[in-house]
Amino acid sequence: MSTDQAPPQGPNIEGLTPFLIAITVCAPLWGVTISQAAAYYRTYKKDNIYLKTLVGVSVALNTAQMATLAYTVYFWIIVCREPANYAFLGLLGNALVVVPAYITYFLTTLVQCFYAMRVWFVSGKKVWLVALIFGLSIIQLAGGFALVSYITTINNIIAVYSKFNRISGSIELGSSMLCDIIISASLWWYLGRARGKVFSRTRKAVDVLILQAVNIGILTKQVPIVIVALTNLVTWLVIPPTNFTWAVFHFSLGKIYVNSMLVSLNSREKIRYNMNSGGNKSGGGAYLVHSTFDIDGTTTRNPTSDFELGATTNRKDATASISSD
Repeated sequence: MSTDQAPPQGPNIEGLTPFLIAITVCAPLWGVTISQAAAYYRTYKKDNIYLKTLVGVSVALNTAQMATLAYTVYFWIIVCREPANYAFLGLLGNALVVVPAYITYFLTTLVQCFYAMRVWFVSGKKVWLVALIFGLSIIQLAGGFALVSYITTINNIIAVYSKFNRISGSIELGSSMLCDIIISASLWWYLGRARGKVFSRTRKAVDVLILQAVNIGILTKQVPIVIVALTNLVTWLVIPPTNFTWAVFHFSLGKIYVNSMLVSLNSREKIRYNMNSGGNKSGGGAYLVHSTFDIDGTTTRNPTSDFELGATTNRKDATASISSD
């Protein structure tokens, strides 16, 4: 029996095991995405078509990422165990690993632009700030696409450790983390700054919004994403090229981003209910909740409100607010 078989040009199966682990991590995150999306469409039927489309596209891309990553794992871990397929181990021609990689970078930019839209309204439409966030997001997208495109030309997953990709990948991860930090800091800063411009009743509303911005922006978004991104960067730079531990964290990032966006959207109704129950059933507080958390910009402006993000206090309504406190 002839055993003249060309040695594998890529990594061994053991080195690719992190891709299998990535599937076990991404699967429950994908399940959470589906659950959050279903809750969104049930609760916020009056959101505009653009926001509903954003959610739909994000869920569809998340699902496509999951499916293509699963196929890649199946091909490399199962199909390439056959001696006739050894030569295909780690190669991209018969696998779909570039598809979930591209999707991860695109989802990151999509969600960052969503948060940039929130910063746009909360900051009183600061063009330079939103442009900075958008620019950093585009840099991470370009860096990620350059990395994957270079791997595609080499047709081997081992090319992820090339000098070119170490540079482009570092730019991608660095700009993405900086973008997230600016988003969270902007939400905290402008809500805190607005607090000093309003009266006691509306100030209570702002306090709730600041707390929510911290909870959403840091606890459910910033901290997990920065930790995962840093771990991704460290494992990619430090661990030997025969191991692909970074894949566990890389493919999780897109799903964490989408889930953070859906949590942010789904939290609006609960915040409105809690604030209205706390005595802010009318006036600036109730309006502030709607204007801040309807971040798609479709909320009808209330000309008699004592608070509008980025604007000065209406003195006539402020006097009424004081007399009612």
